[in-house]
This record gives sequence, C-alpha cells and structure tokens, in this order.
Amino acid sequence: MFSIGHIMTRDPLTIMPSESVEYAAALMNQHRIGCLPVVENGRLVGIITSRDVRCSHFNRLVADAMSKQVVVVSMECSLWEAKELLERHGIERLVVVKDGRPVGIVTKSQLYAELGKHIDALTGLDRAEFLQRKAAEFLQDEKEIAIIFLDLDNFGAIDKEMGHVLGDKILQQVAQVLRSVVEDGIDYLCRYAGDEFAVVTTRPLEDAKKLALRMVTALAEENWPHGLKVTGSAGVAGGRRSAPRSEEAKACAVSDLINMASLASTKAKKENKQVVVAGLVELKEAW
Repeated sequence: MFSIGHIMTRDPLTIMPSESVEYAAALMNQHRIGCLPVVENGRLVGIITSRDVRCSHFNRLVADAMSKQVVVVSMECSLWEAKELLERHGIERLVVVKDGRPVGIVTKSQLYAELGKHIDALTGLDRAEFLQRKAAEFLQDEKEIAIIFLDLDNFGAIDKEMGHVLGDKILQQVAQVLRSVVEDGIDYLCRYAGDEFAVVTTRPLEDAKKLALRMVTALAEENWPHGLKVTGSAGVAGGRRSAPRSEEAKACAVSDLINMASLASTKAKKENKQVVVAGLVELKEAW
C-alpha cells in the first residue's frame, strides 16, 4: 500500500522561531524550497512559506511571520487521504511528523505526480488498487460493504470492428455515465481493467443491487455514437467484518469479495441477466 512515507522529501531543512525572516528567505533561495518547518527544541511549532516571507518585513522574526496552524500527516497516511487534506485546506504542502518532530515534506506537485501513476489516464477514474484500499479501509472501520463488478457486453467486437479510437471514446463515455449514477461519499468507482468497472460502496446489499441495476440501465439508455448499443452485466457481493485481522488478512478478504462479484458478473452475462447477486458473507481471518 503506497503511503506518504514512500514519496516525501526526508529530513527537511528547518528553522527556529527566533531567526529572522531575512535568514528564512536566504535559506529558501539557497536550497530552492518553498517552505521551512519551524521547530523549537526539536518539535514542530509552525511553518513559514515563501508567501509568508514576501508578506513580511525582513527584520521581523520567523515567530511573527510563521503560520502556527500546520496541517500535518504521518508517514502512514495514504496518498488519497493526503490529497483530500491538500484540497480541503487549499494548501500546497504537508509536513510529515513523527512524535511531534518534522521528518519530511510532501508538496502538491509530488503528490499529484505519484497519484497520476494510480489513476487511469483514459477515463480519469481510480485504478483497481484504489478499490482494494477503500474496501479494506471500510472493513477496518467495521462497516458493511458491497462490491459491484460491471463488465461491458461484447466490447471486444466494438473495438475490433470500429477501431480503438472509437473504443476509447466509448470507455470514456461509460465512465461519465457511471459517474452520474454513483453518489460521492458513499460509492467509490474505479476502472478495474480493460472494459471492466467496479464500485465499492457502504450501501446494504439490497441497495447495492439497486445501484448495480441503475448502472446497467443507464448504459442501456445512453445515446451512443454511430447508433451503437452498449450494455453491461453486473455482479454484486457483500461482506461484513466478523473479527479483527491483520492488514494481510484484510487484503485477502477484500480480494475474495471482488472475485465473488466478478464471477457473478460473468454469470449474469452467460445467463443474459442484468445483475446477479453473489450474496452477503462474513469476512473471517484468512490463514
């Protein structure tokens, strides 16, 4: 699981609150950095940025110019959680702390560059690993979850007959249609692979089935280019955590649930059904 600790700039340059703003500016210019964590007795007490420097007289102390409200994260913080923090607070960087001491800096550009490796470039959706992470996160919080696995019907024929350019446009449109159906904060959509899409949701199993049906129906009712008919088959599987488990065991349980939903979508396609529900299972320790 990727975390901030994998991408942060370690051992950041720091400054004491008793130093001058002029000295802070000189350090930033010399090292070509945009901020300095402010430390006192080794512990983080603030942050001074290049913007703070520009807005302050050089004779002032760092203590007077710094921001005392610092948004901090641990090394274990996920990339997606860090992204949410940056956007929520409208800031350009996060200070990584351990036991109250700054151990790293992560900038928005660093974070977005790494996230770009985990986001599908064609559709703009998260990739499969996001589904694994979010599902495991819900299980850790003792939440019931459901996985919806949607596979497009006969998409290979469309790709072969109409060409990959149109095929890519179809996939982009599919992503837009599915986005319009799911609800932010409850349903989390990703492009799983090829012409497969998946959702992890905290809806009860019966409500997840209804969502899957809305997704399939929305595709069937969409106005597709060249008069094409694009449909999908969906499988749904639900689970709840029955006992504490290790990180490795959680991942195994999530993988089993995704596999159940995938097999259910295959069954739906073979039986010419829109949605097949695999059922609700207790996710136990996997040894």
